[in-house]
Amino acid sequence: MKKYKSDIYEAVHEDAMANFEVGAISETRMREYDELCLVQEPEESYAAEPSAEVEHGQSPLTLSLGN
Repeated sequence: MKKYKSDIYEAVHEDAMANFEVGAISETRMREYDELCLVQEPEESYAAEPSAEVEHGQSPLTLSLGN
């Protein structure tokens, strides 16, 4: 789902999309409107977070028991 920076940006983007669909603006120009008008979602990182064992040299269970 698209998230717009504001209602104004939504209107501008919809107008640009209509122009793009009839060939009045290029795909490159449409991407510029995307960048201008849409909230950019952060890319998900699938890298594993360091575990407590790696950070502290002990297993998470040992850390939680205070040993």
